[in-house]
Amino acid sequence: MPQPQDESAQRERVREWMRKSPLRITRARTSVAAVLLRHPEPISAEVVFRELLDTGEDVSLGSVYRILKQMEDDGLVHRDRQLSSGGVKAVYSIQAEAAQSRAYTFRCDVCGRQQRIADGTLAAQLANVAVMEGYLLPPEINIPARCRTCVPQARKS
Repeated sequence: MPQPQDESAQRERVREWMRKSPLRITRARTSVAAVLLRHPEPISAEVVFRELLDTGEDVSLGSVYRILKQMEDDGLVHRDRQLSSGGVKAVYSIQAEAAQSRAYTFRCDVCGRQQRIADGTLAAQLANVAVMEGYLLPPEINIPARCRTCVPQARKS
């Protein structure tokens, strides 16, 4: 069970994220946003609803759908479709548009070779973690590593 300070810090991070939108910050919207921010993968409205019920929130499934739609219209949430056993289902995740424009680059620490990473899922997950932990990501992240050419050389030494 989270400590009260942890819960308070999480709610503040959620409010900070929601301030990007003109939507009024309400308890229900904050609770829905908190559930989305805890999940790096897209989740359905039903999952959001069940988690809210598990935490004692008094909210209806219809309200969850309405809040998700408002957040989607306002650019806070991205809606996608996912095939499930019951057919096609809408799933939601936080909108990480800033993450899509970020540059992630492996840079060999021996020869300097660079390889740009173009992975929207990775970018969105990093953005989600950054938001949850209260970090601001720089526009470019360089990851020191060894390229395939330099790895055998390093093993010989």
